[in-house]
Amino acid sequence: MHQAHKDPRLPQPASCDDAVAWAAGLRVFGAGEAQHLLAAMRTLYPHDGLPDPVYRRTVAALDALCQRQVALAAPLRALLSALSSAVPAPFAACSESYRTTALRNAEAAGLPGFRLLQRLTVRFLYDDLAVWQAFGYEGAAYHLGGYVQRGFDDLQLPVAPQAKP
Repeated sequence: MHQAHKDPRLPQPASCDDAVAWAAGLRVFGAGEAQHLLAAMRTLYPHDGLPDPVYRRTVAALDALCQRQVALAAPLRALLSALSSAVPAPFAACSESYRTTALRNAEAAGLPGFRLLQRLTVRFLYDDLAVWQAFGYEGAAYHLGGYVQRGFDDLQLPVAPQAKP
């Protein structure tokens, strides 16, 4: 398998490796809101093999989008408020079962922030190079000469056993 890669002309994502300082670079959401968004994203799209920096980058991308489109922040904040009032402790500190129930209730209530978070998480989470690598997707090949020159047919399938006559 080849290494996953993105077109080098695309901007590089923000570094969110530092577990303590990653939220300091956010402009729209505070550190507490960012932790709740991260917990909601991880509950909606749980992948045990993906480290927290992947989800932090997703929160950072969401924050950057809300900075450009200010109207998106209000329904997300309303969702965070609804989630916080639906659980006995801060949302990010609750168990997964509490978070799942709160998110299901937000979905059933038709909160616009739920659908927005759901769709934007898909957009940003699954466009992360680390996710591509973890799932075995190698990325676009156009800037490397295309798939024909990069092994579009290099999938190694197991050979089926032959039936005895």
